[in-house]
Amino acid sequence: MIISVHMPKSGGASFRHLLENHFKKGYLQDHDYPIHDPRDKRHRKVKWKRTWNRLSDNLFNRYQNVECIHGHFLPYKYEDFYQSGDHTFVTWLRDPLERLTSHYYYWKEYHDKMDQQPLLKKFLEENWSFEDFAFSEEVRNIYSLFLWKFPLERFKFIGITEFYDEDLTFFAENFLDKSDVSIPKKNVNKKSKEKKTIDRGLEKEIKEFHENDYQLYEYALEQRSKR
Repeated sequence: MIISVHMPKSGGASFRHLLENHFKKGYLQDHDYPIHDPRDKRHRKVKWKRTWNRLSDNLFNRYQNVECIHGHFLPYKYEDFYQSGDHTFVTWLRDPLERLTSHYYYWKEYHDKMDQQPLLKKFLEENWSFEDFAFSEEVRNIYSLFLWKFPLERFKFIGITEFYDEDLTFFAENFLDKSDVSIPKKNVNKKSKEKKTIDRGLEKEIKEFHENDYQLYEYALEQRSKR
């Protein structure tokens, strides 16, 4: 089974399209939207979900017809799958500043009032500036937030969004035995290309604030170069 963790604004929507088309009925979407919960609540929820799977003796029976799980969730939720040794964890990372900027403008253009999670609602109601968003504790080190108790080293494939077409082809050939892939880009921000110029001082501050994610991103780049 492939377990795909969708990091926000890192190419996951387009990747989902490939997985859905390939696995069809064997595809399962799982969205917990963990960034919308405070840290303590988020951790309690994922611990409970992992424990529920184990205590109900339901983990493997429940997913016996599932070939791929994809979505916004903490991979620790599926820790027991990792421990079984027969499942492949994959994800995509993007330069943290580019990811942050794309995320900001994506939320700025979000108009569906029926589908607003708590943090998004707060963001819109308080009309956060880019600086408000970039230095908020809620979205600080997003990758680190998702990878709580589940190190990046456990992932067998880490795609890099800046090399999307190349890495998608590599993934399809090596994990899906599929040589011909043509996937449209999903959730591409037209506004992100019009984003304001970030001066070097602010850029340096943002990179320092998200230092942990830059360390993870550099690790992913190193693994890609070895590949």
